Parts: sequence; C-alpha cells; structure tokens
Amino acid sequence: MEGKTYTLANNNGPNHLHGGLKGFDKVIWQAEPGSSAAGQTLTLTYVSKDGEEGYPGNLTVTVVYTLTPDDALQIDYSATTDKATPVNLTNHSYFNLSAGQSQDVLAHQVTLPADRYTVVDADLIPTGELRAVKGTAFDFTTAHAIGERIAQVPGGYDHNWVLNAASEGRTRRPPCTSPRRAARCR
Repeated sequence: MEGKTYTLANNNGPNHLHGGLKGFDKVIWQAEPGSSAAGQTLTLTYVSKDGEEGYPGNLTVTVVYTLTPDDALQIDYSATTDKATPVNLTNHSYFNLSAGQSQDVLAHQVTLPADRYTVVDADLIPTGELRAVKGTAFDFTTAHAIGERIAQVPGGYDHNWVLNAASEGRTRRPPCTSPRRAARCR
C-alpha cells in the first residue's frame, strides 16, 4: 500500500479474516448510551493503534446502534484514520426469533430486496463478481425459510447480498467489488 508492504496474520487458511488474530470483536470498546431524533442510541468507539494486527494508521471506529420508535434497529458505521489503510466494517450478528422454540434459525422466513449477491471462492473470499439471484438458492426477493435451500449452497450462506437502491427508503451503499484480495479487510 502506497509502496510499502504490510504483513497480516493468516488466521483462516491462507487468508486474513475479520481483522486478524484479535479482531474488533475481541477488543473492549468505549460505550455511551444516548438518544437522537431517530431514537435511543448506543455509541461504541474503538481506536486501533498504528500497527495493530499489522495494519497501518491510527484508526478510530464509531458504531452507532439506534432503536427507532417503530422498533427498527439501525446500525451506522464511521471511521477515520491518519494513514491509508483498508477498512470494511460489518455486523455478523443474527437473532433467533423463535422465542426459545428452536435451536437454529433455519425456519425463519427472510425477504431481501437484493437482485445480486457477491460470489465467493472455495475459501469463502469474495471474488468481486456480482451474480444475479434469480432462480438460485440466493433468491430471497420473496419470502423463503433460511433452511429451505441452504443445502444447495456448499458451506451454507456466508455471502453478501447487494441491496437494491432505495428499497423501502434505504440507501444502497456500494459493495466492495475490488479484484480478489490476498486479505480480507478489517
């Protein structure tokens, strides 16, 4: 990056996954409850120091969780850095909504306003290719149970769906479509 080589830990076969050996899911964040015009908030902030997990730059990350009056959960990410550094923030949590009636989420019905998904290779690394969901096990444009077609996907669902622009008033953020990377971003 910018003429300098940075070495990141291989923690997922030949790949660097989720920020390394001690990713952001394994650090202590500063937490601040609050409120905004959109609803009740929880603001989490973490400063990743220059060199942490091999990444360049001091990176300040802020995640704001907002519970809106209509019971929607909104998650907003922001990050600033003092050097060029890769950053790709996401949320991997899921919720079992069966009220204790099921150990898994396979019966949950899901609808995704997404006509495309990101193709992954055998190591589950995104290739940069965006493929149409129509007629595939990735088509959740109408409601389907998660487990209905999951067996058709080797390794199960570990993919990104590209949300359609302006679906139900939401704005679409561009997907990461760079060529195959040797390392996944933080």
